[in-house]
Amino acid sequence: MTHESNAALIRRYVEEVWNEGRLDLALDQLTPDHVRHDPMLDNDVIGVEAVIEQIKSLRLALPDLHFEIQIYPAADGEHVTRRWMMSGTHMGEWMGVPPTGLKITNTGMAVSRIESGKIAEEWIQRDEVGLRRQIGA
Repeated sequence: MTHESNAALIRRYVEEVWNEGRLDLALDQLTPDHVRHDPMLDNDVIGVEAVIEQIKSLRLALPDLHFEIQIYPAADGEHVTRRWMMSGTHMGEWMGVPPTGLKITNTGMAVSRIESGKIAEEWIQRDEVGLRRQIGA
């Protein structure tokens, strides 16, 4: 895959699946055995259906969820890094915290490994302390 096609895949994934909530498109963009490493969770998120459930949960908590991203393809042609800013209004229970109605923003980075034109693995890092402070967790 080229740098451009990998970057386009990540851009579509974030825009279509995360921002627009078109969860069925994750089936075309993620490998069936996709692994999402997220230190905020107790366990890795494994498989497309598990990722879809994670997205549903986040979109219930933040119905106006939106990610702004900047993409940095790696020279190896296999990895893509994205820096992101997430925003949304805390309207549903999240991280054990009842809805606050507060507008939140959070920044982070993700590294994605591309395999055969799909996202096979992701490593997520975010400002967890800042996020928890914003919702009172």
